[in-house]
Amino acid sequence: MAKVLQFSEITPGLAFTEFDFYKDYEESFKKSELGRFHALLPLREMAIRFGLIDSVPRRKVGRKSYFSPEGKVALMFLKSYTGLSAPKLMEQLNANIHYQIFCGIRISSANPLTNYKLIDDIILELSKRLKIQTQQESLAETWKPYMRNLDTIYTDATCYESSMRYPTDTKLLWECVEKVYT
Repeated sequence: MAKVLQFSEITPGLAFTEFDFYKDYEESFKKSELGRFHALLPLREMAIRFGLIDSVPRRKVGRKSYFSPEGKVALMFLKSYTGLSAPKLMEQLNANIHYQIFCGIRISSANPLTNYKLIDDIILELSKRLKIQTQQESLAETWKPYMRNLDTIYTDATCYESSMRYPTDTKLLWECVEKVYT
């Protein structure tokens, strides 16, 4: 009589190629720029500070969300990182497995997400809960080991209005004459 094996004992003998290629994608994600960026984000801490994760677990009512609380925060970073509109981001999210790994979801190519309003709803939800000071504290705590010269402030003066000028009396008078004369 054959011995009954646990599934964990059989798996090394069976070829599940769909699991193998996903593991390869996860490894390539970790080495990519997006993966390195993801590793530096305190997504769980930020989700807690947004109030998306309750300190006391309770039974959820309604439809299960596509995105986890951390996935919602990650989606906002991804939107900012890519600079895409909601429809374009939804299109890329369906097609790009690295974007899916970044957000902690798996979207089947047979059943892609089609309603880009989902992204707008997440933006709206997070914007209502945003307390910028607490989120900045979370990021600062996480990134402090990577920062140098914490007592120095840097500013950028390269961004300025190109049509600005110093308004002297003569220039103002000349502009008035030009407008009245025409």
